Amino acid sequence: MKNKSNVIRNVFFALGVLVIFIMVYSLGFDVIYENLTNTGWWFFAIVGIWIVVYAVNAISFHIIIRDGSEETKQIKYLRTLKIVISGYAINYTTPMGLLGGEPYRILELKPALGTKKATSSVLLYAMMHFVSHFILWLLCVPLLMITVKHISLGVEIVLWSVLVGSVALIYWSFKVYRKGVIGRLLALGACIPFVKKRIKEYSLKNKEHVEEMDQLIAHLYNNRKKAFYASLGAELCARFIACMEVFIMIYSIGYEITYIQCVVIVGFASLFANLLFFSPMQLGTREGGYALALSSLSITSGIGVYVSLCTRVRELFWIAVGIAIMKYKSLK
Repeated sequence: MKNKSNVIRNVFFALGVLVIFIMVYSLGFDVIYENLTNTGWWFFAIVGIWIVVYAVNAISFHIIIRDGSEETKQIKYLRTLKIVISGYAINYTTPMGLLGGEPYRILELKPALGTKKATSSVLLYAMMHFVSHFILWLLCVPLLMITVKHISLGVEIVLWSVLVGSVALIYWSFKVYRKGVIGRLLALGACIPFVKKRIKEYSLKNKEHVEEMDQLIAHLYNNRKKAFYASLGAELCARFIACMEVFIMIYSIGYEITYIQCVVIVGFASLFANLLFFSPMQLGTREGGYALALSSLSITSGIGVYVSLCTRVRELFWIAVGIAIMKYKSLK
């Protein structure tokens, strides 16, 4: 089992290294150098903000993991931080994000927590991450209305759609928190043609395991309310800290912008990127998201391209860090 885990870990490592080379090649050394030159010393602040973001993300994840049981006491905060950074590094490199980062986190936690608790903890943290997205999108609608005086009918329809969609997603998420998600996903999969028969057979065969997993997921909201809201609050706080990145990027080139505008830009860029979640490394989707968000605030779209490229360079740095510490085994 240990050898199998090492093989999987090495596959993630090799994939990360490959993607770093692909990103450097696709961006070009001249573009990376130009962005570093334009940003100047501010680039260290941009990179530095993300250690704070990841530290707060790790607090959110750590609260979920540490449920008071003896086995969870083996997981120290630095180990959680390592898993968070490396997990996001893998998420950046895979389509839909969940194809690498979450399995990697389960793999890292499984020796201490066991498969079921490791899986439920990782799924709960993924849900916290998604719900913080939904709340950010929800907040962006009134913030945009406050920031922009004249809104066209088309934009207004989009804003109302985002508002309704965000509320619906938050409501659905809290239902999942109360009752679990594995059984719901399997029930949904049982309606898909060609695979529904196999999914039904799997559900019947593993009914007890599925119910146990859902109970573990629901335990946080139903029995650890304070921990639940502390974890969600930390994850949401990390999002607002990350918005400072855009503020610094735009401020560094001499353009005046408010923090509220940065929250709107990040929120709608995130929304656009997640609508096209299947794109690996969010290629093209983020650029379009920044351009649309900036144009809605009557800011030139050229700044959106600059912000997007700066973000790529910052991601490249943290992907390299995440992949490097993946091989570092002393944080136990």
